Amino acid sequence: MSSMKLRRTSLSTILVTLFLLFGCSSSNVVEIVSVTPQGEVPLLATIEIEFSKDLAPPDKQNMWLEDEYVEFTPAIAGKFKWVSARRLLFSPDAPLEAIQEYEAEVSDLVLFQTGLSPDFDDFTFHTPDFDAVKADVFWTHIPHQYYTVTVQANLHFNYPVQPEQLREHLEVRRDGERIADVQIISEQPSEVIAVTIGEVQQEDAEQLFTIAVREGLMSVVGKKALQDTREFNTALPPITQLAVTGVASGYDGATGWIEVATTQMVDEKDLDEYVRVRPGRGLQYFVSDNIFRIEGDFGSEQTVELIIEKGLPGMFGGKLEQEFRQQVSFVDIQPAVNFADRRGRYLMFGGEHNLEINAVNVDELDIEVSEVFANNVLHFLNQHRWFDYDYGYNPTFYVGDFGKELYDETVQLSTGRNWLGRHVINLKRVLESRRRGIYVVRASSSEDRWIQDSKIIALSDLALIARLADDQITVFVNSIEKGLPVEGVDVTVVSTNNQQLFSGRTDAGGMVRFENVRLEADGFTPRMLTAVKGEDFNFLDLDDARVETSRFDVGGLSQPSREYVTFIYGERDLYRPGETAHISGIVRNEHIRPVSNTPVICKIISPRGRVFREYKLGLNAEGSFEQAVDIPDYALTGRYKIEVYNGAEVLIGTSAINVEEFVPDKVRVRLSGKEKSYRPGERLRVDLEAEYLFGASAANLRYEADVQLKHRAYRSDAYPDYSFSHSSVKNTRIENTMLDGTLDA
Repeated sequence: MSSMKLRRTSLSTILVTLFLLFGCSSSNVVEIVSVTPQGEVPLLATIEIEFSKDLAPPDKQNMWLEDEYVEFTPAIAGKFKWVSARRLLFSPDAPLEAIQEYEAEVSDLVLFQTGLSPDFDDFTFHTPDFDAVKADVFWTHIPHQYYTVTVQANLHFNYPVQPEQLREHLEVRRDGERIADVQIISEQPSEVIAVTIGEVQQEDAEQLFTIAVREGLMSVVGKKALQDTREFNTALPPITQLAVTGVASGYDGATGWIEVATTQMVDEKDLDEYVRVRPGRGLQYFVSDNIFRIEGDFGSEQTVELIIEKGLPGMFGGKLEQEFRQQVSFVDIQPAVNFADRRGRYLMFGGEHNLEINAVNVDELDIEVSEVFANNVLHFLNQHRWFDYDYGYNPTFYVGDFGKELYDETVQLSTGRNWLGRHVINLKRVLESRRRGIYVVRASSSEDRWIQDSKIIALSDLALIARLADDQITVFVNSIEKGLPVEGVDVTVVSTNNQQLFSGRTDAGGMVRFENVRLEADGFTPRMLTAVKGEDFNFLDLDDARVETSRFDVGGLSQPSREYVTFIYGERDLYRPGETAHISGIVRNEHIRPVSNTPVICKIISPRGRVFREYKLGLNAEGSFEQAVDIPDYALTGRYKIEVYNGAEVLIGTSAINVEEFVPDKVRVRLSGKEKSYRPGERLRVDLEAEYLFGASAANLRYEADVQLKHRAYRSDAYPDYSFSHSSVKNTRIENTMLDGTLDA
C-alpha cells in the first residue's frame, strides 16, 4: 500500500516538474505574430513585422536604423524603424524588382539584450507577375479616312510590352468570329497598347468583342511570361448610341479632374452644354480619343455629382440615350518627393548652397547628406551608371564605403492634403568636411523611404569643358561665378579602371592640352576628369557628358597639307560659258598666322582631268591672292577643280566650281491656310501658290505633298518656365498623308 502511494507521489512530482519546465520555456520564447503585406506585394511597399513580446529598447525606437534585422534574398536596400517595442518596419530605398520572389529571415539582432529565445519562421513574398489588366473598346476614325470608322481597343498591362511581341499573342473576335484585319498602332513599348480592328460594318445591334491575349507573351522585364490566356469581353453599343464606360478622378493641388470614357469620341464644344459637375467652378474640358477630361476648382470637396444629360452627341452620330449620374470621389494623389532641378549637378562654391525639394502628401522629410571621397568618385559613378528609368522612379544613389554620411535631419512639412510643398535644403554644413569629393543628397518620406529622390552634387566654382580628339585631350576651365578662364587649376585624366593617365595645370587662358594620348595612355581609356584648385574640387564624367555628334559634321578640316590651311572661294560656284570667274584664296600656317610674300601656283582642272588654266601668283602681306579666270564660250560644261600649290609644287588647298550651259528654272512655293486652328473632325484647307523665280506662274506642274501633323507642347507667356506637358491625357498618333496632283492654270 505504501509502495503504491510512493509511485503516485513520484508521478505527480514528475508531472509538476514537466509543467514547470514547459511553462518557463513557453514564457521565454518570442514569435512572429504577423507580417504585412504577405503573398503578392506591390513594387512600392513597406513591410511591417509584429512580434509577440516587447523587444526594442526606447533609445532604438522611432528612428531609421541600418542594422540588418531581417535578411532578404535577393538583397533589398533599405532601413528599419521600430515604431514600438514589438513592431518593426522595413522601408526599401527603391521600388522592389518586378516579377521577383523574395525570402526573408529574421535575425537574432531583434532580441537585443532581452534574453528571450527566438522561434522565428522564415517568410516569403513576391512582386506581381506579368498580367494583362483590361481592354477598352470604342469607335474611332480610320486615320486620314474620316468618312470611315473602325473600332479601337486599348490593352492595359501592368508592365510595358513590345508591340511586335503582342502581335504574335493577340486574337480578336467579334460575335464569335475571328477578325484577321487587326493592326497594332503603338510603336514603342508601353503599358497601354492601342489596336485597331479595321473597317467595321456599322450595325444597329450591339456587338460583342472578345480580345484574347495568349499565354507566353513576355513583357520588357522578361523573367516570366504570361502564364494563362486572358480574355476580355466587351459589349460595344451600335454607332447610333453613345455609352459611358468608365469614370476616374483625381486631385492635384487646387485643381481636381474627372476623366470619362465613352464608346466614341465627343466634340469638346458640346461638353459645356451637356455636362455638369455639382459643386464645381471654372470647369475646362479636354478630349482625347474616347476620353474627355474635366478640370476645375472643386474646393475642398471630397465628393461631387457628375451629370451628363441625355442627348450628348458623339462624333459618329451616336447619342446618349439616358441621363448619366454618378457620385465621384476625389482620391488622394500618390505621395511623391522630387528635386525641383532633376538634372543639374553643380552648385557654386561661393554661392548659397541651396537645393529645392518638392513634396506632396508627405508630412515629414528625412534629409541625408553623404560625401563621396575624391579617390572613390569613379567607382561610385560606375556603381550607378546603368540606373533603370523604365518605370519612372527616381534614382537612388548608395554611398556605402565610397564615403561617409555627414549628417541627417528630419523636417516637418505643413502643406495641406494634395498640395505641393516646397522645402529648401542648405548644404553649407558639408563645407565642414576636410576631404575633397562630391556629395549625395537624399530626401525621403519619414514613413515610406521608397518615396524619395537622390541627387549627386558638386560644390565648385570650376566649370569644365573637354574635347576628346583621336590623339589629344583639351580641357577648358572657367569660373562659374565670373565666366572667366581660371589659371593654375590642376587637371587629372583618370582611366576607366581608376588609373591616373595625365595631369597638368591650366594656363592663363584656362586651358590645358594633353598630347600623344594613344601612345601615353598605353591601352587605357580616359573616363573622368578631376580639377583641383585650393579647396575647390570638381569632376567631369566623360561618358555622361559626351555630346552625341552623329547628327553634326564634326570631321574638322580636310587639308592636303599639315603646314598650311587654305581657304579658296569665288563670288559664286556656278558659271555659264563666256563668263569670268573671280577666284580668291587665303593661306595660313598651322598656327593660323598669314603666310605673306610667298609664291603659289593656281591650277584649274577641267572635267576631263586636264589643266585648263595655270597661274603663277604671289601672296600679299595678308596671305591672300585673287585671280580672274575667263571661261570661253566653247568651254566644256561640268565640274572644274581648283588646286593651289606652294612654290615647291606641294598641294596645299583645293576647291571647285561648276560650268553649266543651262540651269533649270527654280520655283517658289507659298502655303497659306484660311484658319489658324481647327477642331477634331473639321477639314483642314491649305492653299498652294507656285511661281517661277522670274515671275511667271507655275501652271500645270505636277506636285507631290507629304502632310505631317505633329503635336506641339503648350506654352504660356504668363508662365514661361512652367512645363504643361505632364498630363494623363495622351496625344494620339497622326499618320502622314501623301497627296499628288496637277496645279491649275
